[in-house]
Amino acid sequence: KMSEREQFVLGVTAGLAVTLGAYYAYTGGARKRALERAACARPAVADADRQQPVKARRKSVAGALASEAGDAVASAWRTAKETVLESLKAKHPEGFGSELILLTTVAVEDVFLLPVPHLSDYHAGADLPNRMGIGLSGTKAEHMQAYNKLMGDQDVIIHDIVRKAGADPVTTAYLRAGPRTVIHFEPNKVRAAIVTCGGLCPGLNNIIQGLVRTLISLYGVEKVYGVRGGYGGFAEAPIELTLERVVGLQNKGGTMIGSGRGSFDLAKTIGFLKQHRISQLYVVGGDGTHRAANKIADEARRLKLNIAVCGVPKTIDNDIDLLDRSFGFSTAVEEAQAAILSAQTEARCNLPNGIGIVKLMGRHSGFIAVHATMCSGEVDLCLVPEVPVVTEGPLGILPHLERVLERKGHAVIVVAEGAGEEIFGTSAVLDAGGNRKLPELGLWLKDQIVAYMQARGKVATVKYVDPSYMIRSVPANASDSIYCELLAQNVVHGAMAGYTAFSVGMRNNRLVYIPINAMVKKSPRQMDAHGQTWERVLSITRQPNTVPPKEAKAPQAPAPPP
Repeated sequence: KMSEREQFVLGVTAGLAVTLGAYYAYTGGARKRALERAACARPAVADADRQQPVKARRKSVAGALASEAGDAVASAWRTAKETVLESLKAKHPEGFGSELILLTTVAVEDVFLLPVPHLSDYHAGADLPNRMGIGLSGTKAEHMQAYNKLMGDQDVIIHDIVRKAGADPVTTAYLRAGPRTVIHFEPNKVRAAIVTCGGLCPGLNNIIQGLVRTLISLYGVEKVYGVRGGYGGFAEAPIELTLERVVGLQNKGGTMIGSGRGSFDLAKTIGFLKQHRISQLYVVGGDGTHRAANKIADEARRLKLNIAVCGVPKTIDNDIDLLDRSFGFSTAVEEAQAAILSAQTEARCNLPNGIGIVKLMGRHSGFIAVHATMCSGEVDLCLVPEVPVVTEGPLGILPHLERVLERKGHAVIVVAEGAGEEIFGTSAVLDAGGNRKLPELGLWLKDQIVAYMQARGKVATVKYVDPSYMIRSVPANASDSIYCELLAQNVVHGAMAGYTAFSVGMRNNRLVYIPINAMVKKSPRQMDAHGQTWERVLSITRQPNTVPPKEAKAPQAPAPPP
């Protein structure tokens, strides 16, 4: 005789099986979905099993369900439905004002977490209860309070929130950022170090200020150091950062501790951390900076050092993978508007056939260029690294500009700094940070436009605007300032909890912890030239689309039967 719990599980499973079976019978689908579920939790999946398709690992239970169908199943299914409806009513007592429709073809069954390394894997922690306000007034209990919300090890954010009918019900997830119930470190014994690397970006000072405030005011750490001039600063004496030193810092551009490219030395870095008894290292930088940070975390693990190595992603180009956006990007797009407006004014006033060219950042990706184009509404041609540059012919940009000039008398062009490599080829010259020297497409295009118009007996006046350093060095706007504060607070929460080799960022509008090795694996990312963003740009500029047609995916062979 089955217990009530077994009847409930069996009823839910039977209902799902019947619904899915009817769907696949109707569509002619040949594959069978697995519904192998345990009463409480699924067993862990071995690494070897992860390499096999999830569908191939599932077993059909249709036969078992058919034999158990009956009144007990129907009753359990009704109970399950009522339970779900009661849960919805509890969360939304006033309802939604419309009928809810169950989508039987959209499901998420298996969620795989990207695990974040923890110091307790190789070093014992203090394991203290986490209370808010430790640093406000010493360690007096009456000045501490409980957090409104504490995160657990299974509080996650789903990676793929967009689901399609019939898609494989499998996704990955990230650990949600925030304060934990237990902290790994004794706060009053913590010494933290902050280093900013790479080029300038709006919001760097906001990050520094947020880190210092959270470490001192919220947790009451012993000391916070600033490493001067990027990774090269680990060979020098640091400066101490206090609450007084960061007052008003959010209103200043740049970074108060300086930045730098390259100069990474693992041995000197580890030596610095040991000498100054650093237990938390906060690294602010791009994908190259994070790769170096991962090496520091690996070496600390090898030496069994109780040091949390944490990252805050910084790239004004917005090209770090897995993130919604990086801090400073919103400010960069906003500041670019002044340059575009200046170029538009020059083009409109220099008759006849005035043209303004604006060069914007975007070494590997054109996110700033395309978003600035969409924001402005005055741009007639947008050139980015992801889209081939064609000068002549039906899809040529020069004939397009000629048509624009005939229609409105002037034109505005936005060029991402990394566009045009298919014309100039890939440079073998590298800078101190290991980045390739980029071609000057904007200046080359200026000469091409003048020559093209002269060949047709026309005159063109072309103005070239490069606001790159002006955009990098400004203070963060309101949106980025708030974002920086969230990043700073949450990366400290993660470090205090004992997580290491991770970076903090926004995914699906929620703050998450991402393992550094996962974040940098495919960085820098690029804009999808076959996506909606580029379509929106084309609708504004009306330029020819030079993106090659998307290759059709080869049909996959059906999974072997279980």
